[in-house]
Amino acid sequence: MPNNRLAKQERDELSGLDAAALRSQLDAARKSLWENRFALGKRQLEKTADLGKTRKRIARILTYLARIDAQGSK
Repeated sequence: MPNNRLAKQERDELSGLDAAALRSQLDAARKSLWENRFALGKRQLEKTADLGKTRKRIARILTYLARIDAQGSK
């Protein structure tokens, strides 16, 4: 179950960040996804699982941003 530990570490890391830091993390993750897709198209991507991992990271970040926005609007 090492993936569960890594996901928990990532959740703990993201929960401690503010909205600005989350947005910078989101920009970095989206850039990484774009680069991975580009490398996949050129047949240079060796770890195709990185695409899914990056998409999941983006979803986690967006979830935390939504939580912050919901708390701010209350």
